[in-house]
Amino acid sequence: MKVIVVSHGSYARGLVDTVQMIAGKQEDLEAFGLEPEESVDTLKEKIRQSIEQASQEEEILILTDIFYGSPFNTVISLMPEYDLYHVTGINLPLMMEVIMGRISGKHAEEICKELLKAAPDTVRDVRELYKEVEK
Repeated sequence: MKVIVVSHGSYARGLVDTVQMIAGKQEDLEAFGLEPEESVDTLKEKIRQSIEQASQEEEILILTDIFYGSPFNTVISLMPEYDLYHVTGINLPLMMEVIMGRISGKHAEEICKELLKAAPDTVRDVRELYKEVEK
């Protein structure tokens, strides 16, 4: 499973760096931040390139910082094109759950459910919300 963390500024990079200090170097883990001088279109292309580098059968879990923030909306705009799992409201303890779940062989759907259970007031499973809107 490929994990992509997207945030405002350097928050995503900080989460990835900290998780790797604790759990060791991780493959298929990337971070992208929307910087003040950067357009959302540039961020979208970076995320798109990362998604397209994943193998066809690989699950992709994208974690964003803020519900309805620009990084969140950028990922939402990619969801019609790609089969993505997307959870918003990520923080360091939840990020550790993602990585430990992935290390233990859990699938993205199971990890998403565990995140919702761990932090129901702050985390949203965007894939499920998106499915509801599409109906």
